[in-house]
Amino acid sequence: MIDTHAHLTDERLVSQIDAVLTRAKDAGVDKILVPTTGISDGKKVIELAEKYSQVYAMVGIHPESVLEKGFLGFARNDVEELVRRSNKVVGIGEIGLDFHYDREKQCKTLQLEIFKEQLDLAVKLKLPVAVHMRDAEEEMRGVLKTSSSLPAGQFHCWSGSDELLRLVLEKGFYVSFCGNITYKSADLFREQVKKVPLARLLLETDSPYLAPGGRRGSLNEPANVKIIAEYIADLLGILPETLINQTTKNAQCLYFAG
Repeated sequence: MIDTHAHLTDERLVSQIDAVLTRAKDAGVDKILVPTTGISDGKKVIELAEKYSQVYAMVGIHPESVLEKGFLGFARNDVEELVRRSNKVVGIGEIGLDFHYDREKQCKTLQLEIFKEQLDLAVKLKLPVAVHMRDAEEEMRGVLKTSSSLPAGQFHCWSGSDELLRLVLEKGFYVSFCGNITYKSADLFREQVKKVPLARLLLETDSPYLAPGGRRGSLNEPANVKIIAEYIADLLGILPETLINQTTKNAQCLYFAG
């Protein structure tokens, strides 16, 4: 299995990283993709990837980073330099749009600018992107519909409408669901995962967040991707092995084909 999105540089996980990776390996997780949230932790992610064969890095500016006091803006050269620093960097991420904590959308222009710049950079470097979207559907639809060129990529931790899901799939993106698909309130996600072709589905945990049912409230980690895989397989009426084999193939195609 491949956990395509886990924040292993979170202090709660990195403080026990050897045990976390051992449990992941025992659960059948061969590769873990670790995104950055900004330039500041990009070096940490790369160092982790260089140290552990199981770990691969993605670098980029998370939309929430622009809300942080002291944010100096996006520097394309900084992200590009991080990409070129290591062959363990397999994508640009996580990037996207998020107005959950910016209800008045005061940073809308800046978020859109940074997102589009990073999409362009991914196209230039021929790298896939990991896209984050929360409370920004209208703006995300606008970007997807008006961009002249889009990179390959993944919409991680899916939380959009049916309309956006159709557009994302039309544009060729992969989609992944987190442990919250197991929550009682997640009826919409359980219906939407059935609308994603198996050939476009990926697995992720978004560790240390959103631990799956039965472990909700505890620290999430990559080993739990097996629980999510088994749950989704049951929803789709297929064997877990079938889902695991196909999603692993999908992740290999998106992130490791080059």
